[in-house]
Amino acid sequence: MNYNYRGRILEINDARIIFRNFRGAQDKYNREGERNFSVVIPNEEIAEALKSDGWNIKDRPNEDGTKSYRLPVKVKFNGRGPAAYVVSGNNTPRRLDEESIEILDEIDISSVDMDIRPYDWDVSGKTGRTAYLDAIHVIQNIDRFGARYAKNEEAPF
Repeated sequence: MNYNYRGRILEINDARIIFRNFRGAQDKYNREGERNFSVVIPNEEIAEALKSDGWNIKDRPNEDGTKSYRLPVKVKFNGRGPAAYVVSGNNTPRRLDEESIEILDEIDISSVDMDIRPYDWDVSGKTGRTAYLDAIHVIQNIDRFGARYAKNEEAPF
């Protein structure tokens, strides 16, 4: 993973995402309709740099005494985004909309690049930053037969 800023937008390339819920399914940790995922932060140095920039980095202890870091990201379709694209094999990128983005919960992902938009809030004296997906580009990992028979018009989801 590498990241940089374009204005206030956090650009992340070669990301690894976990806890995918692009469908917005209700479960133990999620209310119905809330779409989200987490970006794995690969090391403490990057995690601390992002924390100092105001991002809401979560950490969890591992069995070996180290910590794992992640950035929770919300996915909300409105006039500001997100723009979402998926590429399967040699096909042209396919734009995903509010209904089709749920496919990202199911596919085998080869690589992800994304832009994250911050929303800084202040409610009753408490402040924080929520990360929202601004744009995402996903490359699907497909087997050699799927790549062979894929049609340019329709990705082999």
